[in-house]
Amino acid sequence: MRSFIRDRAVLGAVLLAVAALAVGASSASANSFQWGDNGSGACNAAETYEPSLAAGAELGTSCMQSVTGWIQINEAATQNQAISCANNDSASGLAWSVDGQSYVNAGPWYEIADGSSSSVFQIAWQTGNGGDADLSSDIWWGSVTQGSNPSAVYGSGGASVANWGGNGGWQAAIACVNGVWGRRLFQGRAGATAASGRVRDRTIDSVDKVKGKAFLAREYAMKKNVTRTDTRTCPAGMVRKGKLSYTVQEFPANNKFSWKNRSLVDVKLTTKGKNAGSVKITLTRAKNPTVVQFQLRCVKG
Repeated sequence: MRSFIRDRAVLGAVLLAVAALAVGASSASANSFQWGDNGSGACNAAETYEPSLAAGAELGTSCMQSVTGWIQINEAATQNQAISCANNDSASGLAWSVDGQSYVNAGPWYEIADGSSSSVFQIAWQTGNGGDADLSSDIWWGSVTQGSNPSAVYGSGGASVANWGGNGGWQAAIACVNGVWGRRLFQGRAGATAASGRVRDRTIDSVDKVKGKAFLAREYAMKKNVTRTDTRTCPAGMVRKGKLSYTVQEFPANNKFSWKNRSLVDVKLTTKGKNAGSVKITLTRAKNPTVVQFQLRCVKG
């Protein structure tokens, strides 16, 4: 118990130090940051800062939020979550982002909003009602991959939170834009709730060669009692920094998070040399489709 209190105090001191530096840190009482309607607050913020976007336009005209599933978080923890605009690359994947909202189908949304700057791109997050986590914004460890509409390359970014108490779930969103909204406006609106499009393997790597850093993230669609193993290696000239980490992400059909019914996974992280790490994952219990994201940080060697 004394060890936990000491560790908790150290974490608290660290969180207090970084809270002042975190961009747009939310108040503890709100337990969300520019979430809006299912993460659409990320697009609202993007429209404010991006002159090329249609300010005040209906969702999907120029911007669509890319929303994660529910991410488990324990007490006294900080977490980073890499997010790709590729979440919106199919009808079933997009349905999780809109969650019944009406939208203009002016996709695809390849590029991350304001991706030219790793500290300004638009994010949003919220906590779930199936737990008592108390979150605030933290500093995103990775960089930003801009993406390209002409080249059909999806951009990516990420969100980071610090948990001040309790266990629970959170989800995040990034603003993804089509870049050519004035020419790609299609007719029709839609709304849906399917989530199956998100449950698949995906690599979400961000590499900043100029600053000599990388955040490598790979997602694994898990099946019960099936073990997945993998090894990730830093880009040439970089070495591993900090501890290996992971997140557990769920996609309940009703879009509601439940700590009681959360997925359970056994995860073993192993460092390899100075520039690599491996993961071994087994899903032991799951009521919802489950994805594990394995994360490796790298810096210039």
